[in-house]
Amino acid sequence: MKRRLASIICVLIFVLTALFFVPNTKAETVLTGGMEHINLNMKEMDDLSPETWGDNTREAIKENPPSSYENDPTGLLGRTREWKDVGTWTAANGIDFDIGLGGPVKFNIWWRETDQGQDDSYDAQVQYRFRLNIDGQDAAFYTDEGGGSHECAESEPCQWTGDTNDLNVTSAPKGTIFEIEIEYWAFSDIEIYYDNVSFDSGVAFGSTAIKFGKSKIDGKTVGFEFVQAWDTKVEEAIEGNYISLLVEGVELNNFEQNSGYPKVEEGYSYDFNGTAVMSTMVTWYVDDEYAKLDQVSFSFSLTDKDSTSASPIVVNIADLPRLGSGSSGEDDALLPGFEIILSIIAITFVARRLRTKRY
Repeated sequence: MKRRLASIICVLIFVLTALFFVPNTKAETVLTGGMEHINLNMKEMDDLSPETWGDNTREAIKENPPSSYENDPTGLLGRTREWKDVGTWTAANGIDFDIGLGGPVKFNIWWRETDQGQDDSYDAQVQYRFRLNIDGQDAAFYTDEGGGSHECAESEPCQWTGDTNDLNVTSAPKGTIFEIEIEYWAFSDIEIYYDNVSFDSGVAFGSTAIKFGKSKIDGKTVGFEFVQAWDTKVEEAIEGNYISLLVEGVELNNFEQNSGYPKVEEGYSYDFNGTAVMSTMVTWYVDDEYAKLDQVSFSFSLTDKDSTSASPIVVNIADLPRLGSGSSGEDDALLPGFEIILSIIAITFVARRLRTKRY
């Protein structure tokens, strides 16, 4: 009798303990968000990432590709040119979950003819070749070879762009690596600029890399959570006002928030085909008693909002599922009262077993 009772009590303790370890993971169906353009920036150390520096005073990286021209030793033919590598930039860590892909693919680079080049007697007549590789596969290619050439004999860089609708990959699984290769030829020396808010050289394309989870309203605070396929430092987007709150259509300046806001913290963990992906919750403080927090919207971007490569995504809070007031997120992991129901069932089971043995 005592052994059986001890066994039943152990089972009861196990059931009650397990309730506290139910994973706080939501199905992917809770997330919202479709195909939106995202810009992969050329970064330092040959990296490629959607992340853009929030500090608008940060200087761009300037590089001089190898000369692509040769002077005719006879002096009769002037200069000839050949294609030269500008470089390869790679998002080496891969993506954190499966995504869909779509066009158009938009390549862009900021460049200028060097001061020395501007002083010689040759026009640059620059042309480029851009290639997007996805897991080593040639996914998109653009060249203006055979078309017009470009000049930038200016003191400030000029933007070159090239678009193509020929993206031959429609999806990418977790871990996929993206990279771009750039070549050029010219009759004069050039320099390229990248990796700051003004000079967003890189590649943009449609993807489902950004999805939105739940929103929350708690007193004077309001926020939302999101997941991203490429791991970026959200604080940079907050500092640059790339991610912001709109109240009655007016964008709040993140620098004018109360101390500690906007607050960046972990949100829910969401499931993507068996992969748990942690979301990020961003929360603002709205010091306006008349503000209708249930009607605000969020403007989301990882680059400057004036960028022509990837427009901001605007999400209305009313379109997102809501966390309860004061909820930490874990409160929604189970149905309300679910723990109590299981406890009652377990206690009833023990009582019936004891009663049966007694009679």
